[in-house]
Amino acid sequence: MNRHWTRGSSRPIRLAIDILGGDAAPSTLVRGALDAIATPRAPGARSAGKCAVKLIFFGDAAAVAPSLAGTPHEVVDAPRCVVVDDPLRGSLRGDIESSMRSAVRTLAAGDADALVSAGSTGALVALSRHLLGTLPGIRRPAIMKTLGGADGRRFRMLDLGANIGSSPEQLHQFALLGTAATGVSAEHGRGANRDDVPAPCVGLLNIGSEVRKGPATVREAARLFESDDRLRYAGFVEPHRLFDAATDVVVADGFAGNIALKAAEGAAQMARYVLGRELSGNSPAVALGRAMLRGRLGRVRDAYNPQLYNGASLLGIAGVVVKSHGGANRQGFENAVRQAVDALTTGLVERLAAGI
Repeated sequence: MNRHWTRGSSRPIRLAIDILGGDAAPSTLVRGALDAIATPRAPGARSAGKCAVKLIFFGDAAAVAPSLAGTPHEVVDAPRCVVVDDPLRGSLRGDIESSMRSAVRTLAAGDADALVSAGSTGALVALSRHLLGTLPGIRRPAIMKTLGGADGRRFRMLDLGANIGSSPEQLHQFALLGTAATGVSAEHGRGANRDDVPAPCVGLLNIGSEVRKGPATVREAARLFESDDRLRYAGFVEPHRLFDAATDVVVADGFAGNIALKAAEGAAQMARYVLGRELSGNSPAVALGRAMLRGRLGRVRDAYNPQLYNGASLLGIAGVVVKSHGGANRQGFENAVRQAVDALTTGLVERLAAGI
């Protein structure tokens, strides 16, 4: 019997929140999670929806419990986090009872409906596969993230690091997963007018746009994309055109996708630093410029702010699992928690299973 929350359920959504393993203090992540279910939705922002939500934190109970006094939320005492030197086999066998393993096990037992963690990506992927399993027919899960492109457009990219190498068949399956996930979000946004939602457009990350460019694996994946009527394939996407957002979905193997993502994050950090440095002077001219361009500068900073796009879904797992960036702050973790609620309220996992 499925004990997880589904649309139409009368009981609250239960979110398992692993608060260890990230760069921020656990108390910061607790506040971010509480913000996600308390903050009213702003126009165009992701929302925790109208459903009641109960948070189940996994970490040092003595440190977290005072913050939850008088609330319906709870904390499970699991003060050990996954560290880099932990052998993966020990985590999978249960020799290492970390906060992450406790949270995944709670989700697998049906005592939580979704999971959010800022801990180790590799451990989260492995524990999710081991304890939750994958959807029928799924060979490997993939990490998918929404990114901001030109002119405010958004696109989704996968895989961003769940797999180091992928076969053409696995890349093809990632395209199907990304298409199904993007279609769920588009239909949810259009409400009852679902017949008006076009099929998502899919691109494949490559070093060039010519059909003979790139490794054999990518070229063979492109042929599989082209021959599948379920996909609206638009061809190769070069890295420097990634943020044109010309396609709704960009597919890559986990190695290339993770490098592209981290390179983009580094470029965004540099842009924010340069902008701040150039506008930090106290001269009358600089002060006047800041005052005149305050609104525009704010929008530029937001465009380069990774916290606004934090949260990546582990697609293909038989449950809702959201990976928060390890460097997430309070605002970033809030967005990751909102993403988990959105995945439940839109029926993401069920729609993925039907789409694949």
